[in-house]
Amino acid sequence: MSVCVATLALAAAVAAAAPASSGVDPGSAQSPIDLRRSEVTFVKHLPTIRFAYPRKADVTLNNTGSPGEEATVRAEVPAGAASITLSGTTYALQQFHWHTLSEHEIDGRRSPMEMHLVHSASDGSLLVIGVLIEQGRANRVLARIFDALPETAGETRPVTGVRIDDLLPDDVSSYRYTGSLTTPPFTEGVRWIVLAHPITLSKHQIQAFRELFEDGNSREVQPLNGRKVFSDAGRRGHDD
Repeated sequence: MSVCVATLALAAAVAAAAPASSGVDPGSAQSPIDLRRSEVTFVKHLPTIRFAYPRKADVTLNNTGSPGEEATVRAEVPAGAASITLSGTTYALQQFHWHTLSEHEIDGRRSPMEMHLVHSASDGSLLVIGVLIEQGRANRVLARIFDALPETAGETRPVTGVRIDDLLPDDVSSYRYTGSLTTPPFTEGVRWIVLAHPITLSKHQIQAFRELFEDGNSREVQPLNGRKVFSDAGRRGHDD
């Protein structure tokens, strides 16, 4: 079974376990959200994320070719190649992909792009790490991928030697909350970790992705509906 199929199967299993909802109202704990600092509970420490990301891994790029927010380029990771452990639960990295503009906002502001690293546990529960992307210096780690973006729907391309351990910023302080998938079926119960510090892509790298999805591929922010958001990023925000 391919990583892609396995991921879809895991998402379907979670959806089956979640309360049924209509197409109009997928639920009250949806993602993405606007991370407003006035509504965030800031704490000194959050449970430590233990990363087991490889120094190098081969991935398969897949242009999903779907409309709207489902359209993206997905980097599918070999089974067992990477994982994280949080609060005693290990989540395997299934794939990572991008949205433009960013899906999450901070105090009403969107970044040019956002990367999602999708993980699953053995019981099918999902955890997504969101990484905001600002325009700045060229990203040498992602250059190998962004130089090989598949241009047509359904096209796949192998990319070797991706430094998955260097995909994230050095500071992994974060905002954490419980939400949903941001694409149909918008399954709830997804554990979200949105990193407070961005990474950068060059203007050229951002444009290369946007040219594939000229209408964008991000979902609008959803109501918080009383959910708690916790952060160890400090009250002054993610740009400090």
